[in-house]
Amino acid sequence: MELDLPLDLRGMAALWVHGGHKGRVVLWHAPWLREEDPLPPSLLNGLSPIRRMRLLRLLSLDGAAHGPWLAQAAGTAARLGRHRLAWNLMTTWLAGELPGPNDATEARRLLDVERERIKTVLSWKREWPEGVIHLDDFPAWLVLPAIRQLRRMGRKGSFHLISGGHLLKAGRWTWYIPAGSWRPSKVSVERPELTNHSIPHRITSAIVSAP
Repeated sequence: MELDLPLDLRGMAALWVHGGHKGRVVLWHAPWLREEDPLPPSLLNGLSPIRRMRLLRLLSLDGAAHGPWLAQAAGTAARLGRHRLAWNLMTTWLAGELPGPNDATEARRLLDVERERIKTVLSWKREWPEGVIHLDDFPAWLVLPAIRQLRRMGRKGSFHLISGGHLLKAGRWTWYIPAGSWRPSKVSVERPELTNHSIPHRITSAIVSAP
């Protein structure tokens, strides 16, 4: 059986709800570019209240600068395409446990990298024209924490945000952010001409829970 999922925390969570790998081939695609929700409410109906609560808490912390570091790191690893590490961190969180020392060390390192990059949102004037934020030097995996940082800086209304590309989809990404939200309502991509060195638009994983 194949599953076609976005390479981010929502895709990881959908895989977990489906029962994990269990011999499945997972086709990962770039996140936010498809209309279908990888985690519709109907998919969560079979979870126990405690598991559903922990899962929703995990998803709410994707890109956040607060909350348990383990939940934050699971989102960072997933957005970076580190799907094995993300899977280990996510399942550890959902089980109410702590990760092993190697995973914990790597997770904290990734969070440090993310936080240092997000500080540069403040480095120069990035809005032109009004309502368009230019983060062209930011890859797509950093956009969710960047949006949250802009909200903390007092940005309340809707805006567009322009970023660099993703591991699975090169190009110039434009994010449409509704007022008061940290999630995009739409993402579009202007993709450059493909070359022999272009990154493939999908990657395949048969087993995501291996160390």
